[in-house]
Amino acid sequence: MKLTLKIKMRTLTRRKEKMLIEAMSEFKACVNEWLKAIDELGEEPNRGNLHSFAYQRIREKFNLHSNVIQDAMNLALEIWRSWNGREKPKFNSNCIYFKGVDVKIENDGLVVPLRPRERVYLPLYVRKYHRRYLQYKHGRVTITKDREDFYACISVKVPEKKPFKPQGFLGVDFGYYNIIVVADERGREVMRFQGDELIQRKEYYEKLRARRQQRLMSIFGIKDKDLGHKDRNYVNNLNHKIAKELVLTAKRMRKAIVIEKLKGVKKNRNAKKIRKILHRWSYYNLIQKIKYKAKLEGVPVIEVSPRNTSKTCSNCGFIYKNFKNQRLFHCPNCGLIIDRDLNASINIARKGLEEYKKRALLPLKGETSNL
Repeated sequence: MKLTLKIKMRTLTRRKEKMLIEAMSEFKACVNEWLKAIDELGEEPNRGNLHSFAYQRIREKFNLHSNVIQDAMNLALEIWRSWNGREKPKFNSNCIYFKGVDVKIENDGLVVPLRPRERVYLPLYVRKYHRRYLQYKHGRVTITKDREDFYACISVKVPEKKPFKPQGFLGVDFGYYNIIVVADERGREVMRFQGDELIQRKEYYEKLRARRQQRLMSIFGIKDKDLGHKDRNYVNNLNHKIAKELVLTAKRMRKAIVIEKLKGVKKNRNAKKIRKILHRWSYYNLIQKIKYKAKLEGVPVIEVSPRNTSKTCSNCGFIYKNFKNQRLFHCPNCGLIIDRDLNASINIARKGLEEYKKRALLPLKGETSNL
């Protein structure tokens, strides 16, 4: 699997910083020049006809390495293909791309060709986590600038561990008051991350950002000032911790992780409350972290439909269709009273068991496995 390592760059000398900023500025202009060439081409662009049409002219115009200019062309093609047909596309990011073959990783830093015949060493803050994966073959390297700091995003190809045969299943329920509640198919609660304090903090960041944006607009006329970095960093860091603990717990217990398919929920007209929850917390980001961390540790992940997981009694299987948004699930059939999130996570775990059996990875009762 491909993994992208985002590593902060150490403080550069004035000369190196100036060279890097100038190269990033030229790269931005180069991508926009390729976009202009696509517009002038007059036919469906591809790497062949676009390269023949404008490469020599653009190569003479920009003092960049030839592979960097070709990366700018590839990026321009990607931008053009995702164009919505309204305003002409324009590239505004502060970054520069390098092919993996052009970059050397040595002495906790990068050696990159900022100019055609000049390579520059850029030191990095390489932590223990990064060092673990930098031993593998690296691919594209992207250097970005975020405010006053530079970051290197290094793509590495990490071998996946073969998923183990699970000895049980952990159902993961994503919620509002509890970010996740984890239980196994036998009804035992394994993990719970309460979200009350976290949601309050996120609401504080949202109100603070709204006040600051209103002030910037009224005083300075600034509309597009991005002030949500603290909020995003907080969410991203917490999601990393939650995903890591869940995956390591599943690995220790030799159990598969079962999660709900949340794709398409935002489009559901009857899911206004769910849409609000999904926008309030980055569950997609959390799910992606769970998936890739599970791949690295060899933990199986199964996705199931969320249909009726909160309305089904985990004790008798009765579907309580009139169940609303109460915090406790009270089954009218068997009288079970249980926390709604715990009830849903148990049902998710059992759905994962059923899905696993359907794939013929586990033998059914009374049958023998052919595997």
